[in-house]
Amino acid sequence: MKLENKTILITGASSGIGSELARQLARRRNRLILIARRQELLQQLVQQLPQGEQQHLLFSCDVADAQQVKDVCEWLTSSSVQIDVLLLNAGVGEGFDARNIDLDTFRHQVDVNFFGVVYFVKYLLPQFIERGGGVIAATGSLAGYRGVPNAAPYSASKAALMNFIESLRIDVRRYNIQCTLISPGFVKTPMTDKNDYVMPFIMSTEKAARIIIRGLQRGRSEIHFPLRLSLCAKVARLFPNRFYAWVMQDSRKKIGKRVDG
Repeated sequence: MKLENKTILITGASSGIGSELARQLARRRNRLILIARRQELLQQLVQQLPQGEQQHLLFSCDVADAQQVKDVCEWLTSSSVQIDVLLLNAGVGEGFDARNIDLDTFRHQVDVNFFGVVYFVKYLLPQFIERGGGVIAATGSLAGYRGVPNAAPYSASKAALMNFIESLRIDVRRYNIQCTLISPGFVKTPMTDKNDYVMPFIMSTEKAARIIIRGLQRGRSEIHFPLRLSLCAKVARLFPNRFYAWVMQDSRKKIGKRVDG
């Protein structure tokens, strides 16, 4: 699928990878449906895009709230908006202290990173099935491959997402629906700007968005980057559990600890 003259829904569109995807896709003459919690940032973004609010739709919506997602999806369906691509990109990452687990923070990360994808799939997948095709892409993380230090909620939510997309791909293959998992490493965004540790091979949002768009057009089942870091993450899945734990604990000591959330 060439991502030109399509209708594309993007969650987490107010900043980071989501906003850069919006900019690049708008230049390709796509109609965008932009979704995020921060209405003011969405309005600033849409004013920068070709044709602005005349061409694109924006919704203030907390993807962790099932009712809010349902309301947006029902409005789109009742308005006969036919979506070609779902870019379910919203995500959050916060610190984790195993000695004092904050259940609210843990639950919030799972709600946004995992259920924030599930809700949109629930309410919009029937439209794709009825039309006989479409693209569903969700932003996971290389941190979903294996557990990483001081990030249990983030890593667990991304691992759940990874398996959800893989299972969904099997179930909807008969309907000509492409399911793609996006697995980035470190990308310079407001979320990673909070980190005080070394982030190897960190890349710009501009480059990340170009890689994602190219991978979607090529029909990739997974888009993982940067290559060197993603290959290391894939190889690490083969490590024995005790060896992997020792390596990661040692690396954490060398590059510095994450600030407690």
